[in-house]
Amino acid sequence: MRGPRGPSCRLWPGILALTVVAALAGAAFAPQDPTAQEPPGSPFAALVAGALDAPEVAVMAAGLIDTIGGRLSGTPLGTRAEAWAAGWLRSLGADSVWYEVVHMPTWRRGLTQVQVVTPAAVRHHRLAAIAYGYSPGIVADSLPLIDIGRGDAAKIDGLGPRAQRAVLLSDVVSAEIVAKAAEVGAAALVRITLQPGRLPQARVAPSPQRPAPLPILALSREDGLWLRRLLDSGPLTLRLQVEAETRQGTAANVVAEWWGSDPTADGEVVLIGAHLDAWDLGSGALDNGSGVLAVMTAARAIAAMPSRPRRTVRVVLFAAEELGLIGSYDYVRAHAETLADIVAMMNLDMVGAPQGYGATGHPEADTLFGRLAVEPALRDLGLTPDVNHGGGSGSDHQHFLLAGVPTIYVRSTLPEDAPRWYHNAGDTFDKVDLEAVQASGAAAAAALWALADHPGRPLRHLTPEQTRELIARLGW
Repeated sequence: MRGPRGPSCRLWPGILALTVVAALAGAAFAPQDPTAQEPPGSPFAALVAGALDAPEVAVMAAGLIDTIGGRLSGTPLGTRAEAWAAGWLRSLGADSVWYEVVHMPTWRRGLTQVQVVTPAAVRHHRLAAIAYGYSPGIVADSLPLIDIGRGDAAKIDGLGPRAQRAVLLSDVVSAEIVAKAAEVGAAALVRITLQPGRLPQARVAPSPQRPAPLPILALSREDGLWLRRLLDSGPLTLRLQVEAETRQGTAANVVAEWWGSDPTADGEVVLIGAHLDAWDLGSGALDNGSGVLAVMTAARAIAAMPSRPRRTVRVVLFAAEELGLIGSYDYVRAHAETLADIVAMMNLDMVGAPQGYGATGHPEADTLFGRLAVEPALRDLGLTPDVNHGGGSGSDHQHFLLAGVPTIYVRSTLPEDAPRWYHNAGDTFDKVDLEAVQASGAAAAAALWALADHPGRPLRHLTPEQTRELIARLGW
């Protein structure tokens, strides 16, 4: 079952009333008295209880997803989301909250229209199309459409002069295809979205140029296949109108800390992060409202504890992940001198029901996380003791891993239909299972505490050579 359930559903009328107040500044939350005595035994029962019994998470979800919604970094809604995050982190009792400004090329979407000009008999059809991030604009009539199938540079080369001022229809858009299409003078690239439902899928242009060297559009699957059927009957031409703007601007990584209790920990931190930005088509619910809410759940659970772990726990909500991992790249670059102080970096990007833990390329994590997964307090979360040592690239952990920092995560299961809503207008609040997200937040809180309170450093930093070997083994 997806969407708010249990206490979330019963609280919904009140949540809507609170949203206007809570969306930007957060709601008041008073952590427990830090001088109070912690119950005897393991801290994990209190951490899990604090994560699962957190009604303010539903209020957070309403503010971030239903009120702010799609929030590309560098746009007004991206700025509102940053203020929302800082407000909530302060209200959770963080010892310090600050912004780290990210200078970046910002991109704003305007109107996107694709219309068949000839044959005239089908001009009335409305096509569902959107521009890729960092696509430039275009207004042009009577552009011939050429289907290049899956497409590759050689196939585009083979078109010869026909490619000039043509719109190329493809199943794939890659850096190689973009470069070749621009080289031969194509007017635009149009990619057919894989998932059905007339939901064109947002992506960032795979080009080092900002803006990209030619317009790149996503077309709904149904409309793309319709154009292919038309081409089987003869040539056709299109009219394109794409409004888009790329300019230099700023966004911010939002950072908060709960300071450790041991002054001899020598500045060591355990970092948990998620990307705050989201594509502007939907509401940024699964990607990545779910990850942000899981991070906030973990932070809330740690803040509610009557004592502190030895090391500092740091939260970073990264900017501009969707536009090319810009915020996390900037963070790693700016903090290069102190990366050795990071005991581990946990990244949560698209979160569902927890399954277990992962530690990319770190088999030495098996003992710690294997034991943690079977702790009595975590047993009902459904975790397995098996630790995953693999992992993909393409999210905010990537730059930390490349710098040798141990990267860890909570393995989780998304709803079966989640791929259908990926980067499109269907990524809305109703797709998120808040109870599952809070359960992953509970698992994250337990792992953060175990690492932050560990007497030693259970995960090793990798040397550049070890990192190269790991990347080759992962097949990145």
